[in-house]
Amino acid sequence: MTRRLRVGIVGLGRVFDLNVRGYLGHEEAEIVALCDADPALLARRAAEHPQARATADFGDMLRLDLDLVEILTPHPLHEAMTTAALAAGAHVSVQKPMAMGLDECDRMIAAARAAGRHLKLFENFVFYPPLVRARELLQAGAIGRPLHFRMKVVMGDRAQAWPVPPSASAWRHALAAEGRGGPCVFDHGHHMMAVALWLFGDVRDGYACIETTTAPAGTYDAPATLAWRHRDPPVHGMWDVSLALQMRLRTDYYADHERFEIQGESGIIQVNRCSDRMLDEPVLTLYRDGEVRAFHDLDADWGNSFARSTRHFLDVLAGREAQAVLTGEEGRRVIALYDLFARSSQEGRRLAAG
Repeated sequence: MTRRLRVGIVGLGRVFDLNVRGYLGHEEAEIVALCDADPALLARRAAEHPQARATADFGDMLRLDLDLVEILTPHPLHEAMTTAALAAGAHVSVQKPMAMGLDECDRMIAAARAAGRHLKLFENFVFYPPLVRARELLQAGAIGRPLHFRMKVVMGDRAQAWPVPPSASAWRHALAAEGRGGPCVFDHGHHMMAVALWLFGDVRDGYACIETTTAPAGTYDAPATLAWRHRDPPVHGMWDVSLALQMRLRTDYYADHERFEIQGESGIIQVNRCSDRMLDEPVLTLYRDGEVRAFHDLDADWGNSFARSTRHFLDVLAGREAQAVLTGEEGRRVIALYDLFARSSQEGRRLAAG
């Protein structure tokens, strides 16, 4: 009998509760190691997963004959941890954003190739069933040739949402204050940029206006308005990022609201929510031929998309799927798009993609 994949997870904060879902009860994988620099957090997670060895030393964890390392640490640490895990012989699933810049992405991709291991950039939105069905409708021609794509994000009152410790946000706000990418466009925005590329492919050019807001909780890279054109199909895209820090959002997770709209020649597809339950509407609607079709047969629990993403990668490692989603190269493409937007905002002009 083939042994179960030995999985180690480093970074045991709030997002661990989501990323761990795909491993729980899986017949082909088991969590054998946990790592975090916070002793109290490490002890709590070790009590939740007593079968795993707990350590505060990442190097010690890598010596435990691991098949797969899940990296959930702050993104400035991703490159060093990813390359170390690959060198130790493990496959890697690294939390978004992949890295702080393209040079780091390139070194991570090169390390995976040299080691002959898979590098997955963890992204759950492209496994969220309403978005998956929207993409299927689009590819089936349900709205004809796509013309325009709009995304909207509202960040609301975190006090009314899923409890997140201040330490999980403090380093993100510090990066924003340093101008190194903040919690809105760079971090959470990874989901939105990944979805745009997943739906329509490479971007031709773009323009962005990204402001900086200092609030009692910290610094945000928002409000922001971003516009771009895809190459083929030549869809025009727009993305609004808004801060509404006194707005209560109905949510089981983070204090974020996301909406997606795809307009084609003959109809409109809308995904009306993801991580929230703000609007009492069907999660997915299709308008065509003067009628609205609502989809009620979809799993709209955004948290379950994390398990789908993880289990897909486990299928890749088992040979049942050909390619990881997202690959390291696809993760790099998201960072390249962010760089385009960041430079456009700084220079105040539209820029062509490289």
